[in-house]
Amino acid sequence: GLGPDPRYVERVRKAVPDVPLLIGSGFTPENAEILLKFSDGAIVGTYLKRGGVTEECVDLDRVRKLMSVVKELRRLETE
Repeated sequence: GLGPDPRYVERVRKAVPDVPLLIGSGFTPENAEILLKFSDGAIVGTYLKRGGVTEECVDLDRVRKLMSVVKELRRLETE
């Protein structure tokens, strides 16, 4: 699906700072940095499928790509 507007996610975070906030659609390596800036995590499905097609099998290269970005963001967060 389409990712949420980061400005909206930021507004939600400010409104409920102590509530866990997960991204439920459209999370990709390209928007991970901005979305994780304002959220606590993501539920990822379609992006991880071959070609981003829901009916396809999980594509390990896409899993590795996404998790590589997430791991790097986590590393930078702890510096």
